[in-house]
Amino acid sequence: MRSLRLGVAAAAALGIAWSASARAQGQSRPSEQDIFGGTPAPAPDGGAPPVTTPSGPPVTPQPSAPAEAPTPPAAGAEGTARDQAVLGNTSGEPQPLSDYIAPENPLQIGGQLYLRAQTSAQEGQAPDRWFLSAPALLDLYLDARPNPRVRAFVLGRMGYDATAATTPMGVLQAQQMPSQTMGGQGSLSAGSPTGFTTFNATRGPNALLDQMWLRFDIENRVFVTVGKQHVRWGTGRFWQPTDYLHPIHRNPIDVFDARGGASMLKLHIPWEAKAWNFYAFAIADGNFEPNPDSAANTLRQVAAAARAEAVIGGVELGVDTFLKRDQKPRFGIDFSTGIWDFDVYGDIALRAGQDFPFVNDQTPGAPLGDNLTSRFTVAPLSGVVTQAVGGINYSQKYNDNDLFTVGLEYFYNRPGYTDPTSYAGLIYNSNGLVYPLPFFYLGRQYGALFASFPAPYSWNYTTFTLSTLSNLSDQSFVSRVDYSVTFLTHLTFQAFFGVQYGNPNGELRFGLNIPPQVNAHPPPDTLPPIVNAPAILSVGAALLVKL
Repeated sequence: MRSLRLGVAAAAALGIAWSASARAQGQSRPSEQDIFGGTPAPAPDGGAPPVTTPSGPPVTPQPSAPAEAPTPPAAGAEGTARDQAVLGNTSGEPQPLSDYIAPENPLQIGGQLYLRAQTSAQEGQAPDRWFLSAPALLDLYLDARPNPRVRAFVLGRMGYDATAATTPMGVLQAQQMPSQTMGGQGSLSAGSPTGFTTFNATRGPNALLDQMWLRFDIENRVFVTVGKQHVRWGTGRFWQPTDYLHPIHRNPIDVFDARGGASMLKLHIPWEAKAWNFYAFAIADGNFEPNPDSAANTLRQVAAAARAEAVIGGVELGVDTFLKRDQKPRFGIDFSTGIWDFDVYGDIALRAGQDFPFVNDQTPGAPLGDNLTSRFTVAPLSGVVTQAVGGINYSQKYNDNDLFTVGLEYFYNRPGYTDPTSYAGLIYNSNGLVYPLPFFYLGRQYGALFASFPAPYSWNYTTFTLSTLSNLSDQSFVSRVDYSVTFLTHLTFQAFFGVQYGNPNGELRFGLNIPPQVNAHPPPDTLPPIVNAPAILSVGAALLVKL
């Protein structure tokens, strides 16, 4: 029986290892182990996991001798066997609930400390007037793995910005001070186009539960994850329009994704013979559009989603959908493949036009006046709306162990705007919007170029990244250099320098000159003007230590 139990344990361990190697949910987000470290070492021979004894190091179990032929039960033993089968152990000796024996220390505790600071300048601004922010983050996690088939994970986040205000700020203030956002669920796209972002809305300290989930399997066939977790769909490097399981979009050039996860039940069913994967989701989270602050406290408000991944003719293909009551279904298709020396990928999101409240300019081309609430009206788009991303990457070796990667990406965003004058209507309009300033999803067309040089020559712990992003519709640009180096084994220094240029009223510079407005709501009065000089540069530095 001991040999049989070892065989079952080995088969389970191999099944879990295969599942972990499968491409999960179409996402490129690294695992918690990749972010924070602390992954337990595998068994030395790839077989059954080592058994930890209280008084010594892990010992790999050895095969036992073949079991002898069973001896017929003695008189009166039949009743004892029946009692044990029905009632469990009756001998008084402790018995495990399964064949797995918990390791001596099944719980790991860790995290990271991320101290950041940046300054940003606007046109005509003296250096002593440059905006300053210092959005610090502390992540702490508990990772429990009592056996190879069960895992529990909790990650909490605390943010603090000593330079921020003690009360929530408005939309324009949030733009001017990039570390601030308008909510508690991550780095909203209403933050700055460049620089560090965080979930802080005030000085803090503010707390956020990023993840809290439990993972197990059913007969090594269905793999279950339940709780607050991250699932990212899409293949784009800068834009992910099919990332339906996050309620908000990520800032594409931010070095750290500060968004929180969503509460859901995920079922993963792999098809090993075909290397295909199928996923089903039930999302019990009230942070999704169109009412991101509502509660999901009835079965009617629970959303559902599904995804299938397949490899067909060398092409990795993903098809997914997101379903919620009182909303039209959302669909997504993504693919990635290799063509000669190039990696090619793409995402296509298909959504109902009613998902997108759109600001209409009643007098296009006219200068901004004092009654913008009547000039700009809001109405949803009609029909099916398409958002599509396409990209291509090329990697080339230039030394024995060194290579560089260059890439190009294009994003077509039908719900976006072509005239920067409409941006004023996002602030003053007849209805108001849920997310007034969705940076990097504000324009109709975008483009990006990047080049990455990891560990060049003898600089084995250093990475350089150059990137340029453009809102092609309003002709505004941001170019940025990112630098990262790890020293003292666990300490990483990061720095960036970004320059913003092009149309001074475009999205990536966001110059505004809105005259005083007549307030139509009682009591009638005049709203002050909004003047925001175009942005020209941002500089930041950070220290990261993994605990």
